[in-house]
Amino acid sequence: MTPREIWLRLMRVSSLYGESAISAARQLCASATLGREDLRACGLSLAQSKHFLSVNQCEIDATLQWLERPNCYLLTAEDPLYPPQLRAIVDFPCALLVCGDPALLSSRQLSVIGSRAHSWYGARWGKLFSEALARYGITITSGLALGIDGIAHRGALEGKGKTVAVLGNGLREIYPRRHQALAEQITNSCGAIISEFPLFTPPLPGNFPRRNRIISGLSAGVLVIEAALKSGSLVTVRYALEQGRDVFALPGPIGSPGS
Repeated sequence: MTPREIWLRLMRVSSLYGESAISAARQLCASATLGREDLRACGLSLAQSKHFLSVNQCEIDATLQWLERPNCYLLTAEDPLYPPQLRAIVDFPCALLVCGDPALLSSRQLSVIGSRAHSWYGARWGKLFSEALARYGITITSGLALGIDGIAHRGALEGKGKTVAVLGNGLREIYPRRHQALAEQITNSCGAIISEFPLFTPPLPGNFPRRNRIISGLSAGVLVIEAALKSGSLVTVRYALEQGRDVFALPGPIGSPGS
């Protein structure tokens, strides 16, 4: 088993992040055998060991083929192009799949996030802020969701700037499908679409809080355009505060539920 295959299998192992993942990867890459006892010796639990060994080899082979495409990359946490600001959070992903420019992940970034059910006010100012910040050379990072996320990405592109989209599913399919054309615009404009999830992972609800810690972890700060009290945007805000990032909020109209 090659080191790249080991990393791809580790991406499938649940609850394996940060330095624990790095330590396991180093030991496994240096090991002559990869049986269950070897995995346990590297710090993996019994369940994690079973998960590592049960990954379908056809899925690994398909991912390796995908990585042969232009501008498709696997960035492990030991890769020189792995973003240092993300590596600094406690639960950083062991690896990322990237479609686009991997060097962009280390640029100065601001996350622009907000509600799917936005108002005209949020749409207007989300676009204006993203466009203006992009013109000043700041990379706009968001989650490619409907609503403010999409507005932020488009604003960055209209400002002739760069943008990073962090997905809560594998890169084999763009979710939501309505943003397929936007995703192509991002990669064609020297941007990047990334995911910590294996290539064929569907957009399950539990994936998105994990995705949100990467959005904030990549960024120097988070700008909230509009968000309800119980929303994914505020999950990102909580991660940002835990990670020591600056948090900004657009003042909204009095009485608006997103203010």
